[in-house]
Amino acid sequence: MRPFLRKKIRLSEGTRARALAFLLVALSSGALGFLAVLHLDQTALFDRLTGYQWWIVTASALGGVIALFLSGDRLGQTGLNGTFRAAAGGLWVTFVGALIGGTLGLPLYGTMFGPFIVCVTLLGTPVLLMLWIVNLTGIHILLGIYQRERDSIFTPARMTMPDHPDSLTVRLRGRFT
Repeated sequence: MRPFLRKKIRLSEGTRARALAFLLVALSSGALGFLAVLHLDQTALFDRLTGYQWWIVTASALGGVIALFLSGDRLGQTGLNGTFRAAAGGLWVTFVGALIGGTLGLPLYGTMFGPFIVCVTLLGTPVLLMLWIVNLTGIHILLGIYQRERDSIFTPARMTMPDHPDSLTVRLRGRFT
């Protein structure tokens, strides 16, 4: 983002990272939707896309964005536990996004075939699967920036100071009075 836009819009680094994560998932989900359209109709690459095919691509992008929003804080956590949560969040974004996009694209049938087509597309092309995993890793890193900024805002300074008497609850300090 240009410096003059950064001053005008006044977004923090974490908010910009979160917006970029949502943009990345929208673009990559839309690209997966486009590949699903190509998988179903190979002539769509050389001909113009019909309105319905454009809707499938748009619904795929919307499904990915909604799934990322619904994933909550599964992505962006630190540590070993955060890695396991990120793997679960990646699966969530992939399959719930396909479920939502398929439902938007073709109600009832798309609900069933959306995740199926995404699974066949990703497993049929290992390079595409690796790109999808790298994309989800980048989204995890971007949401980690957002989470750290959010934690620094909502965590009192006394909670982060080592050996501060109020840094632990009474029960954990060993005093029950």
